[in-house]
Amino acid sequence: MQNSLLGAVGMKIVLSGYYGFDNAGDEALLAAITSTIRELEPGCEFVVLSGHPRRTYALHGIQAVHYMNPCQVIHALWSCDLLISGGGSIFQDVTSARTLPYYISVVALARALGKPVIFYSQGMGPINRSFSKFLMRRIGNRVNLITLRDEESARYVESLGITRPPVVITADPVFSLQPDDRDQERIDRVLLQKGLNEAKIIGVSLRRWDALDRDLHNLPLVLDELAEMGYRILFIPLAYPEDIEAGQRVAGAMKSPAYFIEERLSSQEHLALFSRLHLLIGMRLHALIFAASQGTPFAGISYDPKVESFLKQFGLAPLDVELAAMRKEILQMLKPGEARTGIAEKAAGLRSRAKESARLAIGLIRDK
Repeated sequence: MQNSLLGAVGMKIVLSGYYGFDNAGDEALLAAITSTIRELEPGCEFVVLSGHPRRTYALHGIQAVHYMNPCQVIHALWSCDLLISGGGSIFQDVTSARTLPYYISVVALARALGKPVIFYSQGMGPINRSFSKFLMRRIGNRVNLITLRDEESARYVESLGITRPPVVITADPVFSLQPDDRDQERIDRVLLQKGLNEAKIIGVSLRRWDALDRDLHNLPLVLDELAEMGYRILFIPLAYPEDIEAGQRVAGAMKSPAYFIEERLSSQEHLALFSRLHLLIGMRLHALIFAASQGTPFAGISYDPKVESFLKQFGLAPLDVELAAMRKEILQMLKPGEARTGIAEKAAGLRSRAKESARLAIGLIRDK
């Protein structure tokens, strides 16, 4: 049932991205994109190219086909009104040489079938291989519209020689998501079970990184100091299972007890959790975005240019790895009032801009 492409009513949109792989940030992107478009077009129907179609259907209630099944992918694109490529950072070749050719081939197929394509709130690069750059320039110049989440991505697109489609700078789609009362109640139960319902919580969201032990050897020392000040340290994985291992390595170097989120949370439940934090220390981009969208102060650990680009939007630099500087920056972020107010104001502006990509996407269908 979940993979049926029959009986489409109204607009049909195919979404191509890193979906169905147990990454909370990318699942939040999917939830944000589809919910924002449905606010404008309630009858819109979606089909997701997913690494795990049944899981995508169970989590989002959206039809899905396997992203590597050529017959299903072609069928989905043939019957759609629009391909949304992204959001996220799918057009890069740092994590793998295979991902960019795959995602750009889906775009090329959609254009060959005469379907409009939007790069949706993308964060571009880094792209290092000559062949990858060639593909981006060749196919990127054939899409109908490009929306990007930051100015650095816009400059990068221009440097690749992608100049034909209109380019609009919006914001990450996740800023349009908000938790509801049920999400807050679930998180309250989770925190109560861990004995954290009345605690001052420092959230820590790490990912697998070759330089984790070398560059973050001072982090356990600072976390121990925060624990002595009365804070509780809660590790929050956003990708399973690799983020759990990264958190365990840091927690294992601490003298104080640490807590872990082991429950599988929805995108909105993650947002509800981040709203309960006093501070988030994070590596993954969407951990920082979850915090920012809820007005929670955050300190970002840079492992990728996209993290630095995001921090720059809030007037922040990456967390210093030296002990004294790291301690000073974190204590500054914990001071009441100033940091939280500034983040909330900036996030409100990004929330409005995040919805612009949805309006532009729907416009491509209406203009056909």
